[in-house]
Amino acid sequence: MNIKKILGTLIALCAVLCITLAWPVNAVAGELESIPLLAATEYKIASGSTTPCETSWVNYNQKGIYLDIDTSGAGFTETPLYFTSIAGKSNHWTTMGATSIYKASPTGFRVYIYKNVDLTPDYANERCWHLNWMAIGK
Repeated sequence: MNIKKILGTLIALCAVLCITLAWPVNAVAGELESIPLLAATEYKIASGSTTPCETSWVNYNQKGIYLDIDTSGAGFTETPLYFTSIAGKSNHWTTMGATSIYKASPTGFRVYIYKNVDLTPDYANERCWHLNWMAIGK
């Protein structure tokens, strides 16, 4: 098991613990303050990652690209909480937007990436940018 999978598993376990014990959870977006106590079995966790160097980025404008993530395979019946990060070989740390979720639904979401240079899908894939995501919900 590699370090990414170990860390992802630890984060997921912490999230389930917070849900189960009704501990306050602060989300990056600031929209979530706490999760009510419910049986842990009501929640499920799904995660994934796009393929490094081969992600299906789409042009948005001269300095932006976006990506639609399909989570329908997870079988959520309600819109889950989505958490994302961008990874790659270089320059991904200078971007903005990777953790801002748009069009969230039980079957997926969209993320826009902005960089203060001409940004294209080729630029992102040449640097092996890809998106990691995790969802917690029903």
